[in-house]
Amino acid sequence: MKSNNGIFYKSPQLLASLPQSTSVLVAFSGGADSSALLHILKDDATARNYKLHAAHFNHQIRGEEAERDAEFCKSTCEKLSIPFYLGCANIPALAKENGNSIETEAREQRYAFFEKIMRENNIPILVTAHHAEDQIETVMLHILRGCGISGLKGISGCRPLSNDLYLVRPLLNAKKEDILSYCAENNIEFVTDSTNTDINYARNFVRAELLPKMYELQPNLQNVFMRLSESADEASDFLKESARDFIENKCKNGIPLSHFNQLHPALKSQILMLSCDLSLEYTHIQSIVALCHKAEPHSSVSLPNNIAAKIENGTLIFVNDEAESEYEEFFVPFALGKTVLPSGIIINIERNPITNPSQNDVFIDVKCDIINDDAHFRSKREKDVIFAGKMNKKVKKLISEKKIPLNMRKKLPLLVCKNEIMWIPTVALCDRLRKGKIANNESFFRITIQFEN
Repeated sequence: MKSNNGIFYKSPQLLASLPQSTSVLVAFSGGADSSALLHILKDDATARNYKLHAAHFNHQIRGEEAERDAEFCKSTCEKLSIPFYLGCANIPALAKENGNSIETEAREQRYAFFEKIMRENNIPILVTAHHAEDQIETVMLHILRGCGISGLKGISGCRPLSNDLYLVRPLLNAKKEDILSYCAENNIEFVTDSTNTDINYARNFVRAELLPKMYELQPNLQNVFMRLSESADEASDFLKESARDFIENKCKNGIPLSHFNQLHPALKSQILMLSCDLSLEYTHIQSIVALCHKAEPHSSVSLPNNIAAKIENGTLIFVNDEAESEYEEFFVPFALGKTVLPSGIIINIERNPITNPSQNDVFIDVKCDIINDDAHFRSKREKDVIFAGKMNKKVKKLISEKKIPLNMRKKLPLLVCKNEIMWIPTVALCDRLRKGKIANNESFFRITIQFEN
């Protein structure tokens, strides 16, 4: 088989250290790129005695064409005596169900399938056919989405896929035109995905509309982006190493604000990304940096996946926003007298009290006819809203805006009546109670909340 000027030299290099009999899985779409890679690795596996497998994933987006591709991949692997695995999922339906774009959902389902096959068959290496133009497209998409330095790195040649599995991309230095020439010279058949020309997909738009014009301005675009990626990789590695050093030496029980606020913004961002087990976006990082600069005790900002960044004792910590309290959910009926909650908070309800409330008490007076038999107090829930200020407002957001300490948020007793949240102590009162002013001759309940000292 011809080498086409050695453009695929990276394949044996990246797989050269494999022990004999190691299994390798090729992500085989049936297109020119993966077809070329499959044939190259078939020869390489025979020469160096490692086991080659192939897997194809049908996204069920293109109907009969997708079935054709799956059959082509299966037939090709049979001819080459390569073990073949086929997976499928209704990506449009799953994307709608999970709130993802078609591209994102397709990638997640595809790689989940690959990992499943690898674990079931003890295959530690996944090989994909990403090439030089894929690298350029990826970096461009990252730029358009407002990436930082790490986004300029683009696609890595080799990276961990999960704990004990690895992803290798041997063709990153190969141009698409060279791959097509290689297929032609070696009579390698392949199929074409008709959606590759659909510019409604962001990557296809970059490929079809932007890259040709960029090549007109810079014919050496591939090498330019390669240098950009390498420089970004070096800068990112330096920042990560500096951030790890700061975390190891300064962050024993969180990030100390006295040191953190003096750092360069680029280093702050890296420290936050390494400290928080989340993929933080630019807006998240800016919010956390502003939080640290203000340094108000008990203040916090909410992050994705129910995580919160919180200021305590001059330190920034990340906590589970939904597990901010050791107390479980509670539900207590509306009853005269004192009720002690598991948290130690006391709810005291009186009817037509004579004495005035203490200045330090948190209380409301409610007309008796507003309270019905199902009135109760309970802890907050994820999707709670309260009708206040002529609109429904998220309870979670209101509590955060009031800067209620995280360890108090699940302890707050919410007054609920007729399936409507009426009162959140220290936070909000619903419009119905605001309008229900009590006349001199009307009976009322006084609800007093006594917090633990």
